Amino acid sequence: MIDAGAGATRLFLVECYLHAANPREVAVAVEAVRAAGERSASALALRCCLAIPGDDSYFCVFAADGAEVLATAFDLAGVAFERIVEAAAVPWDRPTALPAFESVRPG
Repeated sequence: MIDAGAGATRLFLVECYLHAANPREVAVAVEAVRAAGERSASALALRCCLAIPGDDSYFCVFAADGAEVLATAFDLAGVAFERIVEAAAVPWDRPTALPAFESVRPG
């Protein structure tokens, strides 16, 4: 996790493309987004990032107040993204207790 994101209430998947999706280059891009997010008044926290080198892509899951918060952070960082979509956490360890929609799973 990059930030505590205590005020962030929703999860978003950010789809990005980067030639060869080298994990080091992806980490630099995500760090730039994190730094841009710190300059913003809105909460922003990275939950997970997966690089897919064979597909020239990487996917990040952020907790944020809204998609526009993430779009602004990516734009300020100069990091291109394809799309930002709202996501939901799936409690894989309790499939029968799955609520209709869970945006951010505590703890």
